Amino acid sequence: MKLAALGIAGVFIAHSAYALDAKISQTQSLELELQDNSVQGESRPLRVRDSESGKVAQVMLHRRGGPGSPWSGFFIIQFFIGDNRPRILEFSDPGQAPFYAYAIPGQTVQRIVLFKSADDLAKFVAVQEKKQKAKPVVAAPAAKVLSPQAVRRLERQEREEKRQQEKTQLALETEQAAQRAQLLEQQAALSLAEKNRKKSAATNLVKEADKLYSKQDYAGAERKYATAVDMDPEEDSYYYRYGVTLYKVENYNKSLATLSMADVPADLSLEKDYYIALNHLKLRDYDKARKEFVEIRAENDATLSPMASFFAGNIEMQQQKFPEARSSMEYVLDNSKDPQLDRSAEDLLNQIDKMQAFYESKKEKYRFTGFIGAVYDGNVLNVAENNVTTDVKAYRLNYGASALAIWNRTPTSDFGTQIGVSDYYSMNTSFQGDAVLQTADPLQLDLSLPFHKEFEFSKRSLNWELVPTYRSIYMSPTGGTRSEVIRSLGVNTTLAAPVQSDMLMAVRVEASKEDTLLDSSVGDDDQSALRYGLTLLPTWILDLKGEKSLTLDAGYLINQAEGRNYRYKRSSVGLTYAFAAWWKSNASLRAEYSSQNYDEAVTTRIDSNPIVTAAFNKDLKRNVNWLMSVQYNVGDSDEDSYDYNKFVVTSLFTFTHSILGK
Repeated sequence: MKLAALGIAGVFIAHSAYALDAKISQTQSLELELQDNSVQGESRPLRVRDSESGKVAQVMLHRRGGPGSPWSGFFIIQFFIGDNRPRILEFSDPGQAPFYAYAIPGQTVQRIVLFKSADDLAKFVAVQEKKQKAKPVVAAPAAKVLSPQAVRRLERQEREEKRQQEKTQLALETEQAAQRAQLLEQQAALSLAEKNRKKSAATNLVKEADKLYSKQDYAGAERKYATAVDMDPEEDSYYYRYGVTLYKVENYNKSLATLSMADVPADLSLEKDYYIALNHLKLRDYDKARKEFVEIRAENDATLSPMASFFAGNIEMQQQKFPEARSSMEYVLDNSKDPQLDRSAEDLLNQIDKMQAFYESKKEKYRFTGFIGAVYDGNVLNVAENNVTTDVKAYRLNYGASALAIWNRTPTSDFGTQIGVSDYYSMNTSFQGDAVLQTADPLQLDLSLPFHKEFEFSKRSLNWELVPTYRSIYMSPTGGTRSEVIRSLGVNTTLAAPVQSDMLMAVRVEASKEDTLLDSSVGDDDQSALRYGLTLLPTWILDLKGEKSLTLDAGYLINQAEGRNYRYKRSSVGLTYAFAAWWKSNASLRAEYSSQNYDEAVTTRIDSNPIVTAAFNKDLKRNVNWLMSVQYNVGDSDEDSYDYNKFVVTSLFTFTHSILGK
């Protein structure tokens, strides 16, 4: 699958008919592990470069398991739907040559292990070959991101590997126990003097090993601890030290077997459980590791419980147990005293919410949405203020709801029904109802049948949407009770395809038949019309993290009204720049310009309409969103009576609830 961006950045284009649908992107999760002890500390930056586009992003890695342990971190790749080509990523320290990489596919999260040298990679590959009984893998300074299809093909192999791992672990524990029993028998046969001599020698070896361990010379410490346990098999503390050091030198199976034989004092019991859990994590026995980390968290230890909860949350995120993962990260934030760990937990909370939204969208059966907001509109009637005697400024309440049901869903398509209602209620600047202002308040009812399909054509993946819609609008243009003034039946269809790794091209075609029911809609002023148009929407991702994008929309629309005064041809162009803003939010800046040519009207004219919009979009909770936008709109016409300008401020809250299918 081809890379479009790292990270997930939602884009909300306020008051634009050309906002791209959320289905244009999909995600894949990656776990990075860096084997490098040359850098000290608890966190370090890592550069990620897309070799095709040359774009660079930066992610943060953190220690897993204390000093000397590997660096690790998670991040999310965002793809354009339909772009299934492999992508080559390069990982490096800032300004340095790329690390050597080995990609290990997983069911949900693909793991990539990084090394400073080809020799280190070769040793790791040799271990993997023994485990998987696979063909040799050629070393390369880049990692290929596998498509979801390739990942699924390897799931069966992964399950078999897990069964073999369990057999290996059981055999090793049996062997270790038998070896210790034999050593104890040999020790019992020794004279007291010889036994004491060996115990004294073992004590000296352990002191030397402790010094090596404190200097992070784990290989040297491991050899001395191994000799010490052979010389004094009765001493459980030696087995504990030996087991921990085996973990440090990445001999995880033997570490588990050794720790299982070590009886430790009560004050070391939790630490021992922590290293057992870390071993299971490194061996990718995630179910056992998660259970053990959760048990450690339950002890509420000031040091180990926050770290255990962090690892449990990582596993839960991989296993798509998103509520549990969120709870784990919230525990870290509530109990950790490590600022770096807190920042990592906050970053993962954000990823968890986005991943949950993505996976739920694949299982969603019903979606219910409600919204309510306040609007300040400086010119509700869109008229030249010097032409009216009433105040056209207003405060407006905007509210509504929609319900979507997905009746049929496959891996490449879905079909549903959506109904929606939205309404406005306007008040003057004294917050009192005003009949003149309320003539511009529409009550809108919609019924649509959205259909989405992904398919292959000419060796390219395409994303197609078809949305037939019936719409009815109620207003009170002369005051009083609202009645139906417009009904329309239309369809819009969008075809989108990735052109490059960081560019998507979409083409939208729309057509509708609109009937106007106003008494004044007769003769040359008959507003009933056949409307059809075409819009091109190229989108560019500007950075590898996906936090910056640029969308151009260029459209042409013909309104073939029954009355010639309402016939026009509309040309429009807009440009939207979306970016990540403060407070973990998204923002956008949009400029658009349109021109409507009434060349068949009794009095011909051309109306131009430049608009600028700034929008701020924040997820307050996973299902609660807040939008704040500011817009300035200018209407300029050959006829002065059609000139106007307006300033609009909107604050809108949206609430969403989904019901998932099986």
